[in-house]
Amino acid sequence: MNKKNHNELYIEYTQKLLEQLKISTYIINEPYNWNSFYDSRLRETIWKNSKYYLEGFSDYIKKTKDTAIISNVTDSYGCEYFYIRLPDSESIFLIGPFTCEKITNNRITQLLKLNNIPEHLMNYMQLYYAALPCVSDERWIKSVVLLLAENLFKNQEIKIKYYHLENEKNIYYFDEIKDTSTNMTHNIEQRYRYENLLMEAIASGNLKKLSEFSNNNKFEPIKPRFPDTLRDTKNYTIILNTICRKAAEAGCVHPVYLDEISRKYAIQIEEETSLAQLNRLKSDMPRKYCMLVKSHSLKGYSKPVQDVMNHISLDITSDLSLSCLAEKLGINSSYLSNLFKKETNITLTAYVNAKRIERAIFLLNTTSDSIQNIACFCGINDVNYFTKVFKKIMNMTPSEYRNLIHKK
Repeated sequence: MNKKNHNELYIEYTQKLLEQLKISTYIINEPYNWNSFYDSRLRETIWKNSKYYLEGFSDYIKKTKDTAIISNVTDSYGCEYFYIRLPDSESIFLIGPFTCEKITNNRITQLLKLNNIPEHLMNYMQLYYAALPCVSDERWIKSVVLLLAENLFKNQEIKIKYYHLENEKNIYYFDEIKDTSTNMTHNIEQRYRYENLLMEAIASGNLKKLSEFSNNNKFEPIKPRFPDTLRDTKNYTIILNTICRKAAEAGCVHPVYLDEISRKYAIQIEEETSLAQLNRLKSDMPRKYCMLVKSHSLKGYSKPVQDVMNHISLDITSDLSLSCLAEKLGINSSYLSNLFKKETNITLTAYVNAKRIERAIFLLNTTSDSIQNIACFCGINDVNYFTKVFKKIMNMTPSEYRNLIHKK
């Protein structure tokens, strides 16, 4: 089978795969004239005359047909497309339209205003977006397109270029045109100042500082480069999650805690279905990371003490005796004991007991497990010894503490 037939097979397979998602595909040849089928007759229905877009479309295609380049285009109607120039050809493989966001009535109203579409077409637009294929996870379709490109352009570096058509009568390429106006420069500088202050507050676990500048009108949220769509807001919330995670890491929080909170937020971001939900998440996220630093930061302690504290927190049920911990770290037990006492002002045994009782209090508050089981979950198999340690720290037995909780 020759190379051409291989490529045809890859394209045919991709077309059939996307067809299952009701996503249209087309092979466009020069002179790249606009066809009303490419947008499911959207512009034809709205404007009755799409001549201005036909001219812009041809010019646009000529600028996006570089070899081994995938163009991911979002037009001003919120529709997405992929364009790939086929190898050894002037033909363009077009995928779309589709959307990666749920188009709500509020979003349709925004699009009507953005494109100067008459309000009486609201019903038509609702029907159009209801029929438009919606890809819930854009990573899936991007993977399909990348796989096709990798097979078409073997041994070549594949790149994705992102375009947003802000105004179709004067097509605007966000990754080719740079706005260096005074206003844009000020906005970028202000965004970076905001990010730096945000990271400083999180890294220091300073909730008061975080609250003060977050509530100051001088510091606005990260400004979007595109219209305020759900996908764009998700992308910037993902960026914010990364910024917060790196700030907490600078605050000497163990990667295990960082990975857990970052993973949970990443999942939550993708599950949100409205801008309001994402805005609440953007407000809540820095505070949660700041609290994580406040609770788990080991900044100021030496590396051996940090390692001991992390091991205790992450494996509270293991053997946490001085000799065992010293052996795990490969250092002298007397040296570790003296170093820990010097830096924390308490003995290693007292610290371990405090952490175990801290865990016990959490379990007493959140479960109905027996005292015996809770003692085991905290790394103490002798329930009598557990009770003795608990009483020494809390001035009451575990049973008395549980009874106190039930009375409230």
